[in-house]
This record gives sequence, structure tokens and C-alpha cells, in this order.
Amino acid sequence: MFCYNCGKELPENAVFCPFCGTQVGVPVNTVISESQENLPEEENGLSKEAVADEVTDVMEPDPADEAPVQEAPVPEPESEIEEQPAGEDLEPEREIAPHTISSFVWSLVANELSIIPVLGLVFSLIAFVKSLKGRRIVQADPERYKLKGFLTAALIISIIALVGSIVGPILFASYFSVLKDIFNGSGPFSSTFV
Repeated sequence: MFCYNCGKELPENAVFCPFCGTQVGVPVNTVISESQENLPEEENGLSKEAVADEVTDVMEPDPADEAPVQEAPVPEPESEIEEQPAGEDLEPEREIAPHTISSFVWSLVANELSIIPVLGLVFSLIAFVKSLKGRRIVQADPERYKLKGFLTAALIISIIALVGSIVGPILFASYFSVLKDIFNGSGPFSSTFV
């Protein structure tokens, strides 16, 4: 037999549940209402209300008299994070190295504009300085930062753009002077193309 209130198994001859104190077999509200209806107007000098109070006191035991209720252990929820084997620490979140993205973008723009003398030179110098600053900061604490390779790439591209912005216009100007000589009929290559 099981208690209808708490659902725990009861001894066979139990009148009250030893766990929650509920009367076995009859709901508490039904017993009280039936006892109130069947009472005479006054029994042994007590009124209906006083008898009802006594019945209620009998039906509802004192909480201090109740047996301690043993709660079922609550299973712990499974953690969504995979557990690391002993000895391995979780890697802390690293931040992006300073000047990484800006120096890389500046170096790409400088590489594209290296044919224009002033713009290519200015952009490649900006990229070069930013990548050097970023590398200096990263060298102080290399484990703290990520995307360090972009600083190296930005440095290399900015050097190429710097050389290209200095040498490119010179080659470009000499190329046009040779073309001008060819089309004017003068210069060393004029007889070859005529």
C-alpha cells in the first residue's frame, strides 16, 4: 500500500503515513467534512465547532511529531563542457594582437598603390610602422595574443610595397621613356620596331 499524498510505501496496518502524517485510505478533507455532518448539536458539552477542531487536530499531526522525511538525492545535471583529463589546464581566451588587422589592411592597400609614388610610399610606411609596433607588443607576452602571423605577413607585404613604391615609379618612368623613344624613332630600340 502507498500513501496517496507522498507516494511512499506504507506498512500494512498503518493508520497514518509515517512520512507525511496523512491518514491512510481516506483523504483528510473527506474525513473532516463527514465528521462535521454527523455530529450532534452538542456532545459532552462541546459545540460542533469545538469537536471539528479536535477532529482536525487528530487528523493533522503536529509537524514536530512527524518523522523526518528523507528526500531523494537530486541527480546533478550533466555538464555541457567536456571534462579535461587530469593535469591539462583549459587554455585561457587569448586576445587579438594589437595592430594586427589594421597593419595587414594598410599593407594590402600599400601593395596595390605602390605604383603611385606618394600614396604607395605613405601607405607602406604606415603599415610598416604599425606592424613593428604590434610585433614589439606581442614579443613582451606572446602567449597572451593570437593572430601573430598577420603581423609578420603585414611586415613582409609592407616591405615589398615600400620597395615597390620606390622602384616602381622609376621603372615605370624608364619604361615610358623607352616607349617614347621607340615611337619618336630615336634610341637604341627604334630600328628594331620600325
